[in-house]
Amino acid sequence: MAMPLALGGLQVTVVGIILITFSLVAIVLRVWARRVIKTPLAFNDYMAIAAMVFATALVSGSVVASFVAGLGYHVTDLTPDTLTLFMKLNISGQLLWAAANTCVKFSILSLYTVLFPNKTLAYKCYAAMALSMAYLIVVILEGFLLCNPVDYNWDKTIPGGRCEGQNTAYLVAGITNLVLDAFIVALPMPKLLKLRMSLFRRLTVVAMFSLGALICVLSLLRVIYLHNWDLNDVTYSSTTISIFSILEPTLGVINASLPVMKPAFNMILNSRPLDRTKQAFTRGSFSNSNATTSRDRKPSSANKSISNGRSVRLSDGILLSTIPSRASLAENIGDENTITVTREWEIDSSHREDNEQIVSNWNGLPYDMENCR
Repeated sequence: MAMPLALGGLQVTVVGIILITFSLVAIVLRVWARRVIKTPLAFNDYMAIAAMVFATALVSGSVVASFVAGLGYHVTDLTPDTLTLFMKLNISGQLLWAAANTCVKFSILSLYTVLFPNKTLAYKCYAAMALSMAYLIVVILEGFLLCNPVDYNWDKTIPGGRCEGQNTAYLVAGITNLVLDAFIVALPMPKLLKLRMSLFRRLTVVAMFSLGALICVLSLLRVIYLHNWDLNDVTYSSTTISIFSILEPTLGVINASLPVMKPAFNMILNSRPLDRTKQAFTRGSFSNSNATTSRDRKPSSANKSISNGRSVRLSDGILLSTIPSRASLAENIGDENTITVTREWEIDSSHREDNEQIVSNWNGLPYDMENCR
């Protein structure tokens, strides 16, 4: 039976509908961006979609709890049947929250392994995935093993039923989730800060990844509220926790999708599609044959100087030396006093190639590769 919306239930409903809408838009843009650059969906995309499904189920359960299960009301104002329905939705919501967050973590960590081709970082990502999976299993178990009998989790009218350590278990789960989030946010920062680009662009990239820092703050606030969670008046004290529980996975879906959405934004804004990206990126791989060529570069003053026979620069502006042009050599070819000196240079571009590999693997970077050189 539907109930008038309590203020807390109204807040949860509004936040849930708004955030799930933004998350859905992010997923649509993510999938569209893959189609624009003609790249098939990867594991990180499927994990983001799975997180969206779990987050949608979480929000749906919260809205149902607001309308028919007394979310925002005091327990003393509810019938036993209504309280039982709320507890069932509450337990399922905890499992959906953990599943959505785990899928978000898998999506982001998997994307790291593509964007940053480094074995050490990849091993760290795989270790974080294993810990995230273990965390999900623990949350599922605690949802059913803390009360005896199991039905007492949602039916508080069972004689002799009891629950032990619920507050502590929920608090430990929240802290573990917070630690994992903080680790995942910090993991790529050393690589990002070493990218060779302007300070503004570097800060833009860091800020894009650091939306996860906001999620960490929300996780921290959720932990604080869990510490003070009154399980004796669970329907009333759950409103704020429900809001944080919705914010974390929905913002996580958006955060996981931001790095790959630029091709879709280019299409929306009628910008030129990322031609080089389309040609050069295939599931995070960079093809040297499609790298930026001289025809893609605008002639600089250094390039123009080649034609006047005075000096030569590489197309990226690295001055080698003043070298006589072919015309100058031809003029002196018959001069018996002419001494011709041949000079060779070797350029160590290993660091630059590493930098380009990181940049090239990111389909949605908010800058062109040329600006990172």
